[in-house]
Amino acid sequence: MAEVIKFETSLKEFSLNEQTSVFFNPTDMVFIERVFSTVEKLGEVDETYNAALDKIDDNAAVFDLARAHDEEIRAELNSLFGKDICTPVFGEMSVSAIADGFPVWANLLFAVIDTLDEAFLEEKKKTNPRLAKYTAKYSSRNRKKK
Repeated sequence: MAEVIKFETSLKEFSLNEQTSVFFNPTDMVFIERVFSTVEKLGEVDETYNAALDKIDDNAAVFDLARAHDEEIRAELNSLFGKDICTPVFGEMSVSAIADGFPVWANLLFAVIDTLDEAFLEEKKKTNPRLAKYTAKYSSRNRKKK
């Protein structure tokens, strides 16, 4: 059996409205980039949807477009987290339903971004003293050798 090397990755579990959990490191730049890319893409999807909606007079076509729009956003959100988060979190509700002035998909992503910001501030507080400790340790060794 192989020996196990354990180390901290800051991979954390986050509950989304107590409906499902996702795991990510909130200081991982790859994940952060994916979050912001998803926000940007879904903003564009919403703009395209609203422009198309303005051109439709038929109710059936409006509902078909809304359903396709919902499916596209759900696919992006699920892809971001690597699993189906939309079904347990939103259920049958459209992810474009408005809550607190924004579509619920945007509220989810804004909450994630807030978590990222908080994590960076907390990790920065931890990093500076640790770095200073190791820098001082290795700097004093280098000075003694000279």
